[in-house]
This record gives sequence, structure tokens and C-alpha cells, in this order.
Amino acid sequence: MRHKEIITSGMKTKKHLKRSEDSDSSMRKDNTWNVSVNTDRPILEDDAHLKVSYTPGKKGGNFGLPLGAKLMVPDGVFNKKDSITCEVAPPAQRWKFTPVLPVYEHLTSEIFQFSSTVAILKKAVVIQIPFYAIDTEHSEINVKGKWKDEHEWVNVGFLKKDGNKAPCVELEIDRLGIFVVTFTPKKEVFEVTTQGCLYNSRLSKYISIRFPKKTSDKNFQCTIQINPISPEKVQLAKQNFPHETNELLETSEFIDALPEFPLTFKRPVTVKLPLPARFEESEEKKTDDIAVLQKTEKGWIFLDSAYKFTKTTVTFDVKTLSTFCVALSKPERKTALHRSITVLEGRLSKEMGEILVFISLQEKCWIILLELCSISRKESKVSERKDKGFSLIDKSVIQKEDNVKPSGVPSRRPPPVSIKSKTPEVNGFEIFDGMRWGFDIKDDIRCSFDSDYMENKDLQFFKYLPESYRRFVIEPKNNEEKDLFGVVTFSPYETPGQEAKFASPMKFSVDIPEDTVRAYFKPEFVPEEPKPEKEKPKFNFDLALNKEEKKDEPFIPKFKPIPPTVMERLMRTSRKPIILEKESRILSGKSLMTISRLVPEGLTLAVHLDLPDSTITGLGFDAISNGLGMVDVTYKILLYWKRQQKDKKDGAVNVLSMALRDMGRGDIATVIQEKHRENKDVTLECFAQS
Repeated sequence: MRHKEIITSGMKTKKHLKRSEDSDSSMRKDNTWNVSVNTDRPILEDDAHLKVSYTPGKKGGNFGLPLGAKLMVPDGVFNKKDSITCEVAPPAQRWKFTPVLPVYEHLTSEIFQFSSTVAILKKAVVIQIPFYAIDTEHSEINVKGKWKDEHEWVNVGFLKKDGNKAPCVELEIDRLGIFVVTFTPKKEVFEVTTQGCLYNSRLSKYISIRFPKKTSDKNFQCTIQINPISPEKVQLAKQNFPHETNELLETSEFIDALPEFPLTFKRPVTVKLPLPARFEESEEKKTDDIAVLQKTEKGWIFLDSAYKFTKTTVTFDVKTLSTFCVALSKPERKTALHRSITVLEGRLSKEMGEILVFISLQEKCWIILLELCSISRKESKVSERKDKGFSLIDKSVIQKEDNVKPSGVPSRRPPPVSIKSKTPEVNGFEIFDGMRWGFDIKDDIRCSFDSDYMENKDLQFFKYLPESYRRFVIEPKNNEEKDLFGVVTFSPYETPGQEAKFASPMKFSVDIPEDTVRAYFKPEFVPEEPKPEKEKPKFNFDLALNKEEKKDEPFIPKFKPIPPTVMERLMRTSRKPIILEKESRILSGKSLMTISRLVPEGLTLAVHLDLPDSTITGLGFDAISNGLGMVDVTYKILLYWKRQQKDKKDGAVNVLSMALRDMGRGDIATVIQEKHRENKDVTLECFAQS
């Protein structure tokens, strides 16, 4: 059933889109080459895999998108030269598109951005977006969207698809924009009247609330929500806070039973809650050590009430509703459980994490990668990055100095030695979804001006996504060839209502040896195009050793000399002289390769260059069979187009510029015209200067 919150302005009915049930198996166009599809660990490092562009034409079709997403276009939506582009925001650029969400809502998919050369779609298209698995027992998914040329995120109607592969949502839209899948905790709301009621929760069969008559003078609504806590988090809390959690053995979920406004009932309300999951009454575990705790304005309190137990539940009476928890303590220690539950409540949405700094020092390219991940994934992250040529940098925590107030009167006695209790060694610090750290890169190194370092200096943690990092190209701050010493500092931001224990400022030292710096400044050798060699005249140096032998010389007939006027008449031609012109430097192999890297949408460029459909199809199938990337396909198309041009100077450059402007790449066309007038090759540095 379609989600209830449907934005009608961006949706249409399914009358315009006729698809058979097995449309996935009968795709007219299934172009999934150069795209990472349905992988357990999606490829998010290489940005080339995260962007794809298609020209569906008038017939439309089904197309594969990055990370296993799909696009279904009916016929009649696009014209021949119209294109549609899908781009997934890479983790390093995710900060540009992340919506501002409430505390209880979290991202569970990558951010997909759709754009097209068509301003308004004639019919609705269908998009399938995969998302990462969540706890469906206590959470429900939602889809957020931001339409093109709008600034607010809204809820978008969707259908949930559960197949053999990764789960996904299906959107039917006639407007393009940015979309992401989120999830929120499940809630149920029920009405309580002055006549009372008995409500059995749908979230759990072990939860019920009984309101007697005349409990309240007016009707009100009540909300129930279950906040689970895993045994691993309980064990981690005991390890990091042994003193506070000494009395705790087991606990149930945190259960919210909240009226819409603060209310003290005239008559007691009976509440039934489940016992801890692993509780079985025995000699060591007895119901006498089970306590119900309630959260109040002053904190957690122990409810000293008459409990009624069954094998799986406990029933008690209260005068107010709030958050409850059922816990098992050590023998005769249940009155001290409020300290343990206070610690556990703060660990519901947190886990232990670590900041990792990796660096890759290639000859002409230095890359630094700042990553925030959980402790459980630290080893796999380090191994994965090392396989890609990165090395891990050790950190050092910046200790905060104690404020010691000097005394006015000097004392002869030495100050007493303060004996501090040994605190357990903590591996990492607490992190939570949406936690942000500010960072700074300074001293002898700096980030490249082409990076987004100056736009945003935050590292945000996305708990339910596989990657949370920022990546920058770094360079020396000056041109001195010496050992470089750089520093990367981190400082956590304070989040209202969220306190991360053990999180403190830290720094990482980046040491680059002198040999690496010299290799960086060494001029790069650029091979020039080979020039055709002129054929050297061959001389015969064979000498006749035997002079006595005389060879018969060929008879050369003698002709009368021809007058100059006759020779001039014979050599005169009626044809115009052919002037050989060199081709433009824009059409050189080096320039075409640069254009291919900047415009990877080769098939779209081929359409705007008016290449025949049969040629475009042949080049596309050739690329699929050979496993070529988008850059290689674009380069191959440009070479084919160059061979077809008769005027390889001004005419060819004008045709290429017009095609790029039709694609919306006027910036590249401007640089091409400028370099053509200067008779220079097109390089990546030309665009860095512009």
C-alpha cells in the first residue's frame, strides 16, 4: 500500500506508465556498464562510478543506475537529443546535500540527484532507490525529496520493494530533484476518553495500559514507542562505567508511554511491561530483584509499588506516564539501579568510535583522507585503505590543563599526593549519528585550492551508512625542497541533548620526507607527438675495384633543348593551388583526452555531434564488450568524429563548441575557443586557471 504522506504536486497516476510485472526481465535497454550494481560493499571511492547519463530517446526504456538503482522511462517523455543524469553524492561531498533532520530521523541510503535537459517531464518516470537494511521491528522507512529549484525537503510517496537483493523504494515522479531514504522509530497513538479504556499495544503483545473511568477530566492522546538496547551496548556500558553499572544484570527496552500534555491522573493507571529478554527465574535470578524504573523531571526513580509477575511480564500502578524500564539487579541492590539506567539511557544511540587519518604520497599527487568510523570496523577500514596505497597516521590526544589557583600564602609543607582511582582504559570515544567534528590542516602543508576545504571544515558521522569521510588533495605551502611537518587537528562540536563521553580534541602529525618533496616538484615529462621523419637520400658508395673492366654504359639519347616559353606553357595548370593547413591543436590527441575526462557523457556528446544512430549504437556495444570506461568511450567517439571532419581547423572547433554548449558545458566550449585562438593544447591546468 502506498505511503499515506504523498506530495501530489510531484506525483502522477500510473495511467501514463504501462509496465508488465516482469519488466525487469524484458528491458528494452539495460545499460549497466561502468556502474557498481548490487554489491555488498558499494564502490564509493571512484566518483566515475557514481554518475551516469543516458539519452533514452522517444522510445524510453529501462536503465541501470549507480549502486543498483534503476530508472524506468515510458515512451514519449524525451526527444532524440534529450538526456537524463543520475549522480550519487560521494561521501566526501555528502555535506553539500544532507538534509537537516530531527534527532529521531536518520539516513539509511545514499543521496541520489537526478537532472535532465528537459525542464518539465511529459509523463511520470519510475525510480528505484536501494537502501541499507534497518531494524524493521522497531523502525519504519520514509523518503525525503527536494524538488528542482526548491529549497525545502518534503516527504515523498513511495512503494517498498523487498526482493532477493538489497531492499529498495520505488518512486513515481514527474519532477526531478534530490532523494534520500530515511527511517524513524515506530510509534502508535491512541485516544483516551473520560470513560477510560484498555489499550493493548500493537508494537508488542506484552505491553498494555488500563485507564479506569474518570482518570482525567478531558480526553487526550497517548503515544507508545519502544527504544531497544542491545546486549552489546549493555556490556559496553559496564566496561566503560563499571562503578555506575555495578548493580545491573539485565534490562528490558526503554518504553515511552507519553500523554500529549503533562498529566497527573486522579486514579492509578495500570501498566503492563515485558520482563528482560533473558530473564528466567532461578536461584540466582529472582523476581524479588526486579525493579521498574520511571523517568521524571528529576531523573530516574525506583517505583516502589506492588508488582504482579507472570513468566514474561510485570504489572504495576502509576499516577503519571513517562518512560519506563524493567531491570534485574544483584541480590538486594535494586534500589540503586537508577544510576545504571541513567548511564544506559545515554548509550541508546551511541557506540564507540575512532577518527582515522590516512595519507597517500604519490609522486605528483598527495591525498589526505579523514575518516570517522566505529571501533568494530577500524581494523577492516585500515586494511582496506592500506590495500589502496594509504598509510595510517598515529594520533595524540590534546590534554586539558587543570586550572590550579595559586595560594597567596606560601606553604612549607608539600601538597598532599592525590590518589586517583584507576579508570578503565577506553578504546576510542562515543559517537552517534550526526555527530560533527571540526578539523584544521595547517603548518607546512595546505589543501589544494580546487578542493572544498574552505567551504566546509566539518567531519560528520553517518552511523547507518558504510562511509563517513572527507578527502582532500594537499600540497606544500611553499616551494622549498625540505622535510615538511604538517598538523591535522580535530575538535568535537557540542550537540544539545547529546553528550559524547571520552571525546576530546586531538591532533595528527603529518611528516613528509625531503625525497618525497623533491619528487613532487620535479618537472613532469610530457611526451610530444612524434613528428614524421623525412626520408634521407640514399647514396651508393660501392667503388669499382677493378678499373680494367669496362661496363657497357647505357645509350642516352640526346634531345634538343626546349625553349623557356614552351616549358612555362607546359608547366602552367588551370587548377588552384592546394594550400596544406595544419589541423587545430584542439584536435590533437592530448587535447581530446583532456576533453574526454571533463565530459565523460560520450554517448550524449555523440548525439549532439550529429553522429548517425548506427554509429552511436556500434560504439556503445563495442565499449560494453571491451569493458571500456566513460572517458575511453568519449575519447573513441571524438577520434571517430575527427576523422569525419573535412575542415580540421575553424570548422571542426566550431562544431565541437556548439555541441558542448548544447549539453550545457559552455565553460568548456569557452576555453576551447580561447586555446584555439592561441594555437595551444587543452590541458586540465587551463580549467584550474579559469
